[in-house]
Amino acid sequence: FPVVSGGNLGIFDFFRRKRTEKEEFSRAVDAKDYVTIVKVGKSLLQKYPDSVSIINSYSDALIKLGKKEEAIKLLLEFAEKKIREEYYDIAVAILKKILKVDPFNIKALKLLVFSYQKKELFYEAFKTLEETYWRFKEADLSTSRIKELLGRFIEEQFHPLFYEKFADILKVEGNTEEAFTNYVLAGNLYANLHNYRSALRVFLKAREIKKTENLDRQIADVIANSDKGLEVILKLIIDNSFNLDFLKFLVDTFKVANKLNAFKQIVKNVPDPKVKYFLQALIDFEQGEFESGSEFMDRLKIVDRKAYGKLPSIVTFRYPEYSRHITKEVESVLTLPEPEEILHVLDQVIDLSDMVSHYVEEVKEDRKAIDREIKQIETDGIKHISMAEAMIGLGKFDKAVESAREALKHKNSFLKAAILITTALRLEGKFKEAIDFLMGILNDRELTEEQQANLKQALGEVYEAMGKKERALIWYREAYRILKDPDLKEKINKLEKERVS
Repeated sequence: FPVVSGGNLGIFDFFRRKRTEKEEFSRAVDAKDYVTIVKVGKSLLQKYPDSVSIINSYSDALIKLGKKEEAIKLLLEFAEKKIREEYYDIAVAILKKILKVDPFNIKALKLLVFSYQKKELFYEAFKTLEETYWRFKEADLSTSRIKELLGRFIEEQFHPLFYEKFADILKVEGNTEEAFTNYVLAGNLYANLHNYRSALRVFLKAREIKKTENLDRQIADVIANSDKGLEVILKLIIDNSFNLDFLKFLVDTFKVANKLNAFKQIVKNVPDPKVKYFLQALIDFEQGEFESGSEFMDRLKIVDRKAYGKLPSIVTFRYPEYSRHITKEVESVLTLPEPEEILHVLDQVIDLSDMVSHYVEEVKEDRKAIDREIKQIETDGIKHISMAEAMIGLGKFDKAVESAREALKHKNSFLKAAILITTALRLEGKFKEAIDFLMGILNDRELTEEQQANLKQALGEVYEAMGKKERALIWYREAYRILKDPDLKEKINKLEKERVS
C-alpha cells in the first residue's frame, strides 16, 4: 500500500490524548510549576471543593507567588467549613498550616483552640495559646488579646496546670496580685486532686509574691499529706515563730496526718528556744509523753512566760486527767542550744531557698492525664470547691459563696460545699444568713448522722463568733455526741470554763 506523506504523524496524533486537569495539576506539582498549579488548581477546587491535597498544593503555590493573604483567606474559609461539618482533624491540620505561615493570625488561633476543645484535647488547646503568648512577647507585640483568650479558656477548662502557667505569665507581666490569686487557686485544685507535690510547688510560687498565714497553713497541710517538702516546714516555723496559734496548727496538722515523729525531727533543729520548747511540749503531750512534755513546759516558763501561759490551757482542755503534770513549779536547769548550733541551723534555712527552687522548677505534663482530670474536676464538683477554698483564703467571701453554691449540686461535694458557704458567711459577719442556710439544710435534706453532726458543729462556730456561747455549746455538744472529735471537745471545755468564770 502506498504510504501517505505525514501518515505516521497522523496515526501518532490519533493515539495521543490530551492530559486531564488532574494530570496537569499533578505534573505541575511535581515540577514545582507554581503558575500552572494556581491556574489549574483554581478550576479543580470548583469541581472538588473538599479535596485537602488540592487546596494544600494550591495554597502553597499562592504563597510561593507572593499571594500569602489570598492563600490564608482560602485556608481559613476551608477550615471554617470543615469545623461546621465537624471534621475537626482536617480543620486542625489546615489551621496549623496557617499559623506556620502567619504565626500571629488571631482568627486561626481561635479556630484551632476551638477545634482542639471539640476533640477534647484540652492540653493541646492551652499549649497553643501559651506558645502564641510567648511568640507575641518575643516579637514585642501586644499580648492583651492572647491573655484575654487564656483567661477565658482556663475559666472554661478548669485545670491547675493551666492556672499555674497563666499565673507565670501574669507574674512576667508584673501583675503579681492576679498571679498570686491564680497560684492559690491552682494549689487548691492540685490538693483536691491529691497531687500534693504540685500543690506545694504552686503554693511556694505564691509565697514568693506574698507571705500570708493562710498560705503557710495551706503549705503545711500539703506537706503533711505528702511525702515531700518536710524541709520547708523549718522555714515556716521560723517565719511564724511569733504566732503561737500557727505553731499549734502545725502540731495538729501533722497529728491528723499521723506524721508527728517526722515533725518532731524538724522541731529539733529550730534555733529559737521559745518556739522549740513550745512545740516539743505540745508534741510530747499529743504522743502521751506527759513527763517529758512537762519538762519542756518548765523550760519554756523560764524562757518566755507569755508562751508558757498559752500551754496550760491547751493541755488542760485536751488532757484534763493529766493536769497535775503541769502544775508543779520546777525550775530545772535550762539547756539552751549552743551558738554554733543556732548558726548551723540558720545556714540550713538560707540553703532552703535552693530546695524551694527545686520544687518551683519541676513541672510534669501528662497530656492525657490532664484531659481526663478536666472531666473529673467538672463532674465531682472539685472545680467549685477549689474556687471557694481559694476565695476564702483570699478574703473574697462573696465569690466563695457563689462557687460553693455551685458545688452543692454535686453529691460528692455537698457537705464540704455547705461548710464552705457557712465559713464564708461567718467570716464576712453574715451570721443570720449563715444560720438560716444551715437550718434550712438540716431540716430539708436527708443527711447521715455524721453529716448532720458536721453541720451542727459549723452552726456552733457561727454562734460562738456571734458571742452566743450558750447556743454554741448546745450545738457543739450535739455534734460531739456523734463525732467524738478531741478538738471539738477542747472547744466545749473552753466555753464551759469561760461560762463558769
